Amino acid sequence: MKAIKILMIGGVLVVGLLSLNTISKEKKYDVTEKYKVIKVNGKIIFQKTKTQMHTGDYFVKGTPVSFATQQSRAAIINKTKGRFILKPTTSGKVKILPATNNVSSRAGALINLIDVQNHFSGNYLVIGKMELEINEKAFPQDENNFFYLSYNHNGEVIRKKLPHKGNKLILDKEEIFKIDGKAIPVEKKEMALYYRQDKTSKKINTFTPVFPNIDDLKTEIEIILGEFDDKDTEGKKAEITAYLNEFYGKPQKDNLSSWLAKEFKVK
Repeated sequence: MKAIKILMIGGVLVVGLLSLNTISKEKKYDVTEKYKVIKVNGKIIFQKTKTQMHTGDYFVKGTPVSFATQQSRAAIINKTKGRFILKPTTSGKVKILPATNNVSSRAGALINLIDVQNHFSGNYLVIGKMELEINEKAFPQDENNFFYLSYNHNGEVIRKKLPHKGNKLILDKEEIFKIDGKAIPVEKKEMALYYRQDKTSKKINTFTPVFPNIDDLKTEIEIILGEFDDKDTEGKKAEITAYLNEFYGKPQKDNLSSWLAKEFKVK
């Protein structure tokens, strides 16, 4: 009987120690190795469950995943470590890289031609309907003087005059992606910006406007704000701007600030 009791006590102690060890590991595991998925570009598959990775999922470091292409990647976030990028190596293995911290975002009016050329370049994020202030002396906007976009749709060159409100140029995807009064699919495509003065048109620059799905964008920003709830307002804006730069395109500071204030009370 004594031997049985000793064995039982020993068993309880072993189970207890294993439980404590498991709890300790889980605690460490949650803090240092568990990441929440902000956004997935392309397709990433969890190998064990054969399910596709989506926004809001959790990725634990060491979990086997497969990438549909070398361009597939995911933005992931950890409260203590920050933002990272999950992407494949050339051999298809997983690598976790620190996200960029580029927070380039201009505010205020565009003063001259160089300003406008630099502003409309690369991937350019437009959230909702944007009103962009432009120096009215350098670029007056009226019936005879205006900006317009040129892009290709089904082999046809489309030219879209951009509306304005005073000296504010308006970028609205509902109007840009409309031909003869009918909506066409909103696509990420390169466009050329022109300025027409009297009867002469001048090409300003080519750029790629990016019009995100607002519901998706809200979900992604909620994840970032949830993980970085201990940061001050400027810190939150910096993280969001850097993320947008990396996964969408450069945002315009005033456009982003007004949207964050309206949707998330981040002022």
